[in-house]
Amino acid sequence: MARRTLALEVDAGLVALLASEAALPASVEVRLADAREADFGALVRELRKPVVFAGNLPYSIAGRLLGELLVPDSPFRKIGCMLQRELADRVLAAPGSDDYGTLSVYAGLWFSGERLLDLSREEFSPRPKVRSTFLALTPRLTPIGVDDPGLLRQVVRAAFGQRRKQLRGALEHELGAAGPAALEAVGIDPKRRGETLDPAEFAALANALALAGS
Repeated sequence: MARRTLALEVDAGLVALLASEAALPASVEVRLADAREADFGALVRELRKPVVFAGNLPYSIAGRLLGELLVPDSPFRKIGCMLQRELADRVLAAPGSDDYGTLSVYAGLWFSGERLLDLSREEFSPRPKVRSTFLALTPRLTPIGVDDPGLLRQVVRAAFGQRRKQLRGALEHELGAAGPAALEAVGIDPKRRGETLDPAEFAALANALALAGS
């Protein structure tokens, strides 16, 4: 059992109801807060490591929230969340597949992912319109090094912003001449498309750009 559980809930009425009527253990706190605005680093410092993130993420914000959680040096020992199955597919996707995208790259660089459970619509009440997956993400012990995570995200957004465009054009549009120069520096064919690069190649590309700009 967790020594302390802190739950974030955006519905003020539900928070008040739980405070007044639910017989919650003393170690459990339900706090009125929006997860989209939460400072997770500060929350982990408050709770003290090791901390596990667990949540049934609202499907309307799950992609954005995961983008904020998939970072190097994650403060969490593990992340476990219920997601729309299509989003889980994107997180776990391999290079070259239709589902491969920005979240796939971030997860591949810094986490190992595991699909623990697939749930059908019939297992919920009321029945949703989408299928669900419970996904576990564990920070890698030896993550792929990225000198400038902000620059990496810029590179990844450029590469996937126009999926069918060759890397030379996509990066040049976003980064100017530095983009094609970085491709040459790391030996990546400028005619390739972003969805063919694996996470390590994205890291190498971002590191080359960081080195050129230093």
